[in-house]
Amino acid sequence: MKQLINKNLITLKCVLFCFLSGIGCIFPFLPLHMLAIGLDRAEARVISAVAPCVALLGPAILGPLIDRLSVGRGSTGGSTGQSGSGKLLRIITAICLILSALFYTLLLAVPYTERHDARRPHVLFMCDAEGAYVMQEVCTEGMRCNSWSGEKKGVLAVGACEYGCADEDMTWLTEPFSTTSTTTTLSPMYNSVANVTAATETVTDDGDEGADFEVNPPHLCTDGRCLVYMQHAARLRLPLSLTAPPRADNLTDNAHTNDLSDSNRNNATLDNWCSYRSPFQCLVPADRLARINTMDRPCRPAVRCQVLDPYDEPDGVLADAECRLIIGDPVYTFWSYFVVRCIADIWPTAGLALLGAACVIATRETSLGRGDVGRQLAFGTIGLAIFPPLAGFAAEQMPDSPYLVPFLMHAVFMLIGALILLIDGSMPLSPPEWWWHTASGALAVPLSAVRRYGAETAAVCAVLALLGALWSGIDAYLPWTVMELDGTLARVGATLSAGALPAVGALWWAEALVDYVGHSNLFITAFIFYCLRYTGLAYSTSFAWIIVSELLEVFTLSLVWVTAILYFRHLVPRKYTTTGQALPVIAHFCIGRCIGAIVGGLVGLGGELSGARDVYRALGGAALAAAGVYLALYHLLLAPRCAAPAAAPPAALLRGMNGNGASNGTYSPMRVYHEERSRKGHFRY
Repeated sequence: MKQLINKNLITLKCVLFCFLSGIGCIFPFLPLHMLAIGLDRAEARVISAVAPCVALLGPAILGPLIDRLSVGRGSTGGSTGQSGSGKLLRIITAICLILSALFYTLLLAVPYTERHDARRPHVLFMCDAEGAYVMQEVCTEGMRCNSWSGEKKGVLAVGACEYGCADEDMTWLTEPFSTTSTTTTLSPMYNSVANVTAATETVTDDGDEGADFEVNPPHLCTDGRCLVYMQHAARLRLPLSLTAPPRADNLTDNAHTNDLSDSNRNNATLDNWCSYRSPFQCLVPADRLARINTMDRPCRPAVRCQVLDPYDEPDGVLADAECRLIIGDPVYTFWSYFVVRCIADIWPTAGLALLGAACVIATRETSLGRGDVGRQLAFGTIGLAIFPPLAGFAAEQMPDSPYLVPFLMHAVFMLIGALILLIDGSMPLSPPEWWWHTASGALAVPLSAVRRYGAETAAVCAVLALLGALWSGIDAYLPWTVMELDGTLARVGATLSAGALPAVGALWWAEALVDYVGHSNLFITAFIFYCLRYTGLAYSTSFAWIIVSELLEVFTLSLVWVTAILYFRHLVPRKYTTTGQALPVIAHFCIGRCIGAIVGGLVGLGGELSGARDVYRALGGAALAAAGVYLALYHLLLAPRCAAPAAAPPAALLRGMNGNGASNGTYSPMRVYHEERSRKGHFRY
């Protein structure tokens, strides 16, 4: 058991267990929570894309800061400096966990909003000598009319225009039309206002001249010009400039809604209608006016038209004026959630980088032996496998506030992890003494050595960013897909468990696997498995297919992540350990996650299931192409060029190694693209 469990690392394992458990309790439910508080999918995609960009501030600032402060304290080589550096890392990591618990819990306080798209309300059009009126029905109790400042310009398509009598209660607008439109569409005719009363001779649709005469057809005039509606034209596009009254004046005091179905259209009143004005004018000719005045009721002469496709007409003035039932303030809800979520994402992202550095430091990996970073992560992954479905199941038992339990579970786990970090002063987080000598003594790594590996570091970051984009393309919106397949919150949590369960065993032996297979080959394998995962999701018809796809996440996330930790452990000088562990977090979980959310959002991922499947197929092809390019570049170009001949190690390094154990007498600097052919003991430290 001595080889399996290191008692000095038990508390670190507990911290990782709490951290990953807390992440698992909240991460799969965030996309659903955004919709639950009233944000639409477009707003949720914006938050999913922007939050990772803001989150990179955490590791980007705290990583170099801790390295700088640690080197300053440890340069004396005394025990005080080493202890101080370990305490600094513990305290800052604990603060990150506490702030994560605080800000994610604040998301529960974001005010709720609700927006209902009602059935498309009816639209009426009337025009008299005083102006034109566009009347829009308020179709649900509590709905409010659209309002804007100034004039709103656009097109309104009308047909079946006719003269009539506008009574006081405006019920004439709701009566059936005496004329019907045809299927013929002609360009509108322009006349001057002076010719409004002129007779107009028309022809019928079958071309028989003189078969029908239309005298004084309706004229709709503005700015000295008139549009003439002809019965055979069927469709007239009016260029309107609408003015909306203040919102308080849009509706009458009555709260009920008029039903304008065909059966009771004649009995409807216009109490609950939104009224918009336009400068159009309609003059009624004398002969028509005489006919109207014979009616028994008082009225004013007017022209009414049947409105055609008010919400679908190209450049329509009412294209975005559909009535909606709005509860709360959608704008305030979006921006408050946006700000809190962006700040909240900073802290677990920074905590992930700091805990990665803690694993590297605490396992005491040296040139002569193998650490057990993977085993620390394996223990933490157990929590990631257990608690997400439990959090989802608990949420289902509270239908009134389903996301309260997952958010509180996240806060509890984060606070427990922070408490362990603050209490346990014996956690081995101060680097070994020979690390300080390497950073500040005779074996200090020169800046030229850092620059020499800068291109390799950038290349690895680019690969991790691409892998992160593929990961985010699935996980950012997967909960939406699960719910569209009649899923439950427990099933949403189970998607994380499906990927974490096989990862426990893989991470336990991860370091030996990485050393045997090689870093680059594992990255290539990840691209191939992303292709398989996307292909499975593209043709999934049930939740079972999603679980099968998630089981493959051990190859695309878990092994990729431990490979990145081990990669940067040797690629970056020891005095930049925390910065070195922050780089893969920034590349994969910030930049890559942002790109994946943007790509998924632009093409509609997470919307209709058929659209999501098209995206899955496209990204699966991209993953396979990336695997092929990476394989060709690495094995045909980079690996042969980067092979470094064995050379005698520097005398100073031999003395340092002899102080810790026997040396094998050879030395070759680690080259990233040739690490498979090197063995332990051949790192540049």
